[in-house]
Amino acid sequence: MELHVRCALAVLAMAACCAWSASAQESVWADTESGRVCGGYEPHGDYAYFLAVPYAKQPLGQLRFQELQRPDPWTECRPATEVGPICPQHDLFYGPIMNPRGQSEECIHANIYVPLKSLPSRARGESRPLLPVLVYVHGGGFGFGSGDPDAHGPQYLVKENVVVITFNYRIGAFGFLSLNSTSVPGNAGLRDMVTLLQWVQRNAEAFGGNPHDVTLAGQSAGAAAVHLLSLSQATKGLFKRAISMSGAGSRNFYTTSPAYAKTVSALFLGFLGIISIDPEEVHQKLIVLPLEQIMQAQKQIQDITGLLAFCPVVESEHPGVNIILDNDPEVLQAQGRGKDIPFIIGFTNAECQTFRPRFEQIDIVKRIKIIPALVLPLGVIYTRPAVEFPSKIASIYKEYFSESLDMDTYLSYCTEVNFIYPMLKLAEARAANKGAPVFLYRFAYNADNSVYKKALNLTYDGAGHSEDLTFVFRANHVLGDTIASAADSEMITKMTGFVTNFMRHGKPTKNVEFKADNTICLRKCRSYSTPASYQLVNQ
Repeated sequence: MELHVRCALAVLAMAACCAWSASAQESVWADTESGRVCGGYEPHGDYAYFLAVPYAKQPLGQLRFQELQRPDPWTECRPATEVGPICPQHDLFYGPIMNPRGQSEECIHANIYVPLKSLPSRARGESRPLLPVLVYVHGGGFGFGSGDPDAHGPQYLVKENVVVITFNYRIGAFGFLSLNSTSVPGNAGLRDMVTLLQWVQRNAEAFGGNPHDVTLAGQSAGAAAVHLLSLSQATKGLFKRAISMSGAGSRNFYTTSPAYAKTVSALFLGFLGIISIDPEEVHQKLIVLPLEQIMQAQKQIQDITGLLAFCPVVESEHPGVNIILDNDPEVLQAQGRGKDIPFIIGFTNAECQTFRPRFEQIDIVKRIKIIPALVLPLGVIYTRPAVEFPSKIASIYKEYFSESLDMDTYLSYCTEVNFIYPMLKLAEARAANKGAPVFLYRFAYNADNSVYKKALNLTYDGAGHSEDLTFVFRANHVLGDTIASAADSEMITKMTGFVTNFMRHGKPTKNVEFKADNTICLRKCRSYSTPASYQLVNQ
């Protein structure tokens, strides 16, 4: 039986390289609210795919920073067999893992994957039960990445008889610039996610999905977004469960502080040569600026900060604007917002190892030695008095760099402070709410064919940032026709079971056994205390 499963996975892997061609042997289609879309199907994987389906009108011209509008209808069957362009970005992480088909502001689209037998247009009059739906929010520091199948192939998940939806949302300045005004209130990227979830509610059944059984998942910045959306009044009834992989909405690698948003917007406008203090005048200048100028200014900020630029922000009230994030995420969490949503929270044991190339490129260790305050988490820098900085910096050096500050010790510190600590605190806070179940995992599996070690030419023990995700979504561009090893196949089976069991039953371990060793540790969180060293840095 085990051999049979491994052989089946091998067949799926060999078929991956051709899954996205337009040469479907027989057309498949679905009727969305805007019109019919014609996709293709992967005969070996037995699933249909609909690529680059617009879930809103493209945000061009006057719509550049506005909340998305419903897509314009079409009359002919819209081709949906090729991926679309990714949103404008300067990629600082994915590199060879992605294989984009160009960049454009016309990037607002979704990719939908459906088991072929459950697609209504293929049911041939038979009544089929609607399937659970997974909506996945891609990562990328709120500034890069995409939902495309080069890095987020659905093969592992759709064979478990679920509908999978990935999508693009506005990133960088287009998604997270805040002028604290009616025209540019901030969080456009989060609003895009809400728009996509609303689109799923109206269109899931056309693809055989159950709009009342949606699980929202994300990784890294996408995981932080999932947490933020679980705290938002704007998402009530739009999803039933949540999964955050290596990212929380607070005490994280970024900050929702309005002070940070104001600092970044001032830098951005300065690089663009816009000196007006009237946000409406600034808005009018921004919507006519060439894309290239905006991207160049964004790159200048990324060169200063290293990775991040624009981030979600706690919003002020503005006429006609629906607030997505109305208070500090920790305050909202403590108030019990979203406590009725079952949650999976996870991290890897060597998160920051995959950031080594970027940190070496900018020489982060040298930067910290010149400006010691750079070692502080952003949330501390923008929420605590500067007079506290020296003592906090001294505590960090004593705890983490007592022998030396070098790349290895910095990466260990980065992993604990930016990922492990926030995820433990989130699990702890969710458990304290005494609401729906929350599950915590630690992923430390040494893959035989590690996507990130291979693509980025890295060597380290355990699992770095995003490596757990590669056992849920197939990294098609890197793996190509690679056949998974027996051990990797077993982990794929475990991780996909972990996700799909949670989607179906609210419990990730139904019929799946996890060993409490260096592969994956899982616990249901009733009470979980964070180590004192993590508290030391972040409090």
